[in-house]
Amino acid sequence: MSDINLENSIDYRNLGADFKGMTNSEIMQALDQRRGDMITVLQNLSHDFNKATAVRNHNAFSGREIVFLNPDNPMDKENEEGAKKWNKKGAVGAQHYEHISHHRILDYQTLFNKWHDEGYVIYAVDNTPGYELHNVFDVAFPKKSVFLFGEEQIGLANELIEAADEMIYIPQTGSVRSLNVSVAHGIIAALYTAQHPVPVD
Repeated sequence: MSDINLENSIDYRNLGADFKGMTNSEIMQALDQRRGDMITVLQNLSHDFNKATAVRNHNAFSGREIVFLNPDNPMDKENEEGAKKWNKKGAVGAQHYEHISHHRILDYQTLFNKWHDEGYVIYAVDNTPGYELHNVFDVAFPKKSVFLFGEEQIGLANELIEAADEMIYIPQTGSVRSLNVSVAHGIIAALYTAQHPVPVD
């Protein structure tokens, strides 16, 4: 959606009162003045609703950027930006105000090196057996934190887990083994923001 003239019209977008009547560019600029340092990485998410919900979560908690690590299959249909098309309806417009980039999974080490150079700690969010797991409720997150989330059925690639600094998990007391990825993302984003509140004044 390109910027539109909202003068003399009702703004039906899903926005807080402070942002009503602003163009998409103006909203992004306003958010950029108060974003936190949280970075979200989504690997091979297969369901568009989960992608859209994660973008909506990220907007709600004022994260810095969202990175999609896409499959390296050249047969995937891509748009002119090189990103596989997905249905963004569930993001309720939040995708217009977030810094979203798309990268091949094979390029993950370049991204990790860049974030480490910037002082970030990279967390794999999963409960894969065989790795040292840290209860998310016991972790003090640094302000510069990257959170990796994997595809719904198989989780994160082992290469990403091994390249991350630490694996964290959300403890559960019910009968199912895992949470929906977008739900897990919302929980982590909220816990991080509780430790590093975003100023809104």
